[in-house]
Amino acid sequence: MSSNDTDIAKLKERAAAVGLTRLTDAHLAQLKRAAEANVKNKARLTEALTVADEPAHMFSLTKDA
Repeated sequence: MSSNDTDIAKLKERAAAVGLTRLTDAHLAQLKRAAEANVKNKARLTEALTVADEPAHMFSLTKDA
C-alpha cells in the first residue's frame, strides 16, 4: 500500500467518523488536497495574534455604531 493510499484510507476513516460515509474516491482526493492546503495556510499564520489584531471587532450591524 502506497503512502497516498494510506493517507486516503485514514482520511476515509476520519470522514466516516463525522458521518461522511458516501464520499467517492474523487471526493476523498479533493478533501485530501483541501486538508493539505489548510495545513499550509495555517502554518503561514502568525501565532501571536491578539483580539486587537482581528479587524472584525471594528464592524457592527447596529445603527449607532
